[in-house]
Amino acid sequence: MSQIPQFLVDNLPTASATTSRPHVTLTWAQSLDSKIAGPGGQRVILSGPESMLMTHWMRSVHDAILIGVNTLILDNPRLQANLLPSSLNLPPPQPLILDPKLRFPITSRILNEWNTKPDQRGKTIRQPWIICGNDVPTERVREVEAEGARVVLVKLDARGHIPPSSLPTILESLGLRSVMIEGGSRVLSTFLHSLKRDDGSRLVDSVVVTVAPMFIGEGIGGEDVGLPALKTIHTEKMGKDAVMICEVE
Repeated sequence: MSQIPQFLVDNLPTASATTSRPHVTLTWAQSLDSKIAGPGGQRVILSGPESMLMTHWMRSVHDAILIGVNTLILDNPRLQANLLPSSLNLPPPQPLILDPKLRFPITSRILNEWNTKPDQRGKTIRQPWIICGNDVPTERVREVEAEGARVVLVKLDARGHIPPSSLPTILESLGLRSVMIEGGSRVLSTFLHSLKRDDGSRLVDSVVVTVAPMFIGEGIGGEDVGLPALKTIHTEKMGKDAVMICEVE
């Protein structure tokens, strides 16, 4: 793969997009028995090499990649696009963490790499930005920022959650034109069932699902996410996996 796959170009935002309306993409990989994780949310490698590379391509065409703090704590991901050839000189996506109570672990890999590899800043590593409630104690905010992360304070809803409908407005305020939401299951479910933005338009623009030819058995699956009706726009075979681009109906 020497260039971004055409089906991604046709269906997802490009890095040069100039629209002021942030593009929201949801994506996950699942098994044939619709599981996206093992028992208790344990991480399971589902994607083959080809679809994993595709995922990194997808990251490269979005300004930001977003996960919930539970996924950060469980998986400790790097949230990079490091599988792509360095010769392409593509900018790395901005890591965003949804973390209402600011539970962000300062030992996380994304923060450690930011602090220990200053020569790679802006090239392959971006400072993690944590979106949290504006009621978090000032001392905790200062502690996290002193360790090198950026904390973004936002208004929570009556349940103490960050409303999905407000994410596009948050993205605009941060100068981000698109976001790829990778999980975990609670975040995916919340966004899939929040149909409208604050301005009344559709919240989720694209849904990308990778289906791996394997069975997990017990674990977290579609019944936990509670999938709404999805309309398939395009299907592509990537190695052993099938990749579907969908819309929420």
